Formats: sequence, structure tokens, C-alpha cells
Amino acid sequence: MASVLTRLRIRTSALAALTAATLLFGAPQLPALAQTVELQPGGTFVDDDGTPAEGYIEAIAAAGITVGCNPTGNDRFCPDDTLTRFEMASMLARALELGTSAFDYFTDDDGSGHEASVNALAEADITVGCRPQNFCGSAPVTRGELATFLVRAFGIPDADTDHFWDDWNSPHQDAINALATAGITGGCEAGRFCPYQAIPRRQVAMLLSRAMDLSPVVPPARPFPSPPSAGRGMRIIYSNSQQRIWMIDGNENIFDSYLVSGREGVPAPGTYSVYSKSPLAWSHDGITMEHMVRFAYGRTASIGFHAIPHRATDEPMQTEEELGTFQSAGCVRQADAKAAALYLWAPVGTTVVVVP
Repeated sequence: MASVLTRLRIRTSALAALTAATLLFGAPQLPALAQTVELQPGGTFVDDDGTPAEGYIEAIAAAGITVGCNPTGNDRFCPDDTLTRFEMASMLARALELGTSAFDYFTDDDGSGHEASVNALAEADITVGCRPQNFCGSAPVTRGELATFLVRAFGIPDADTDHFWDDWNSPHQDAINALATAGITGGCEAGRFCPYQAIPRRQVAMLLSRAMDLSPVVPPARPFPSPPSAGRGMRIIYSNSQQRIWMIDGNENIFDSYLVSGREGVPAPGTYSVYSKSPLAWSHDGITMEHMVRFAYGRTASIGFHAIPHRATDEPMQTEEELGTFQSAGCVRQADAKAAALYLWAPVGTTVVVVP
């Protein structure tokens, strides 16, 4: 695999050649460097399986840019956690293969495991800190700050096109437009970049991989754990203690299995049946739940499988990373994509077996 510096030279030349074409044809699709990486089923980390960012997370792991978020086990990436400025410094220092600096640029990183990386970034003129003599390493990286980090680190050319309307007063506007013109970002939604939002680690992996021209590395699927011996025919098995469900077809094949969030001991073990479905359901205080599949009755409300609920402010009531733990008041929460798939897979009348 080409060295990082070689990749940067290739990428800079390619971008220079593509800038003129961008004005006519829109943001270019950057060529990605192929990586030959053999991964075990499920890949490096246990908490990103099947997510859109998994291939990008594996790409930066294969390049030695990240070892995850739990230094002892190194088996979790914490994709929904926000990235700190310290963590960003270490990722970029590894990506650029920066050496050490003999000068200590900041006073607020003493004793941090990221201090050498912070000083290396300052030495390379990639950062000037958050204010004189301070780096603010424990603060989360905002989307605007990340844009500036990436543009400086990888020499991404300036752009004349203004892509977003919500960054006009941001000091990072030029860097944001450079990233968009280079095809590295499409913003947070149509016409917006959300420059002041903290950015989660999964999105950092995606943007960093694109900036380095690293191809996504998608591992083979992790084998499903064996289901409990319960029920017959097409059915959903819900293990309360494992906080996991299995979707089993009429030929005893496992269609899917994944972690969920329910309530300890609810509903009681037994055999139930899907009796109604709703694409959207409401609860108290404006809480909404997509893809509701009801199969049991609680004391005051139905119990069903559904997506992670959202408050009236549209804020999710838990993260997908928290699936596998007891979080719910009674229903069984699923990742959004899994909830949508189960909703389509399980017609009314489907058997649901709840085991301890």
C-alpha cells in the first residue's frame, strides 16, 4: 500500500485536475485506493456491525489510525460518541505519520496521552489551538473544526463554490466549501453543514477515509448466536436476559438476530402473537415510535417491537450503541433499520416467543 505521503501527493494532483470539472459537473467522485485487508467475520469492533460507517471505520483501523475507544479490550469503536480534539489530534498524527516536536505549544495538555500528537500537529501548522497557549483537548470536535483540520492536514485546495447556507458566519466556511467541492462531504442535510454541531466518531471515520482516499473495508457478517430452543415455525424469539431477538423463518433458518432494549422481566415468558402493526405510534408527552409491531398487552398500554423512540423535540431516547441493555418502560426497542425490516417481515399473526 502506498505511503501516506504518496497518497497525499496523488490526491493533491488529482484534485487540482478535477477542480475545473467540478464547476461544470458538480462535486467529483474521488478515486479510492484499494486495500487488501482480510478481516474476521464481524470485523475489528463489535459495536459497528452492519452500520453505514462500518467499512470506513475498518479502513482507518487497517491503516493504523484508530485502535477503538476502549484501550484495554480494543474491540469497541463507540461510533455514536462525539470525538474530542485530543482524539482528533492523535488520529491525524497517525494518518500523517508525523514525528515528534521538541517544543511544547500548549499548557492545557500536560500529562495527556495525546500531548505528543497535539504538539506534532502544531509543529505541522495544522492547529493553532482554541486560544493562546490552549488546545482545549477535552472539548468535542465540531463539524466546522473538523473541516479545517482536514483541509490543513491533507492540503485540500480552496474552492470558489458556496455549498451551504448555514456556514456564512463560520470561520471554517472556506474549509467547509473545500471539502464539499472535493466530494468529501455532502453536509448534514440538504443545503446545510451544521458547522457548530459536535461530530460523532462514525462520521469522522467516513470523512477521514474519504480525505485519504481509503476504500471502505466491509468485513464478512458475524455469525448469528444460536437461538434458544423455543417454539416452531416462523417466529420471533425474544430473550429478555440476553436482550436479543431472533427472526426465524418457516424452514428454521435465522433471517436475522440482533440486540434490542426492553424492560427486565417484561413481558412474562410465554408465547404471543402479533396482533397489530402501525408505521407510526404515539405515547405520552409527544413521544413517537416508528414501525410498531404489537404482540402483548401491558398494564396500561400495548407492548411491541419498534424503533428507538423520539421525544417531542425529535431527540432519540437512547443511542443504538446502548442496545443490548435494559432501557425501555415495556416495549422492545430496535435500531431504526432493524425495526423497519422486522415490520415488513412479520405479518399480523406471527408467533412471538418470549424466553427469560
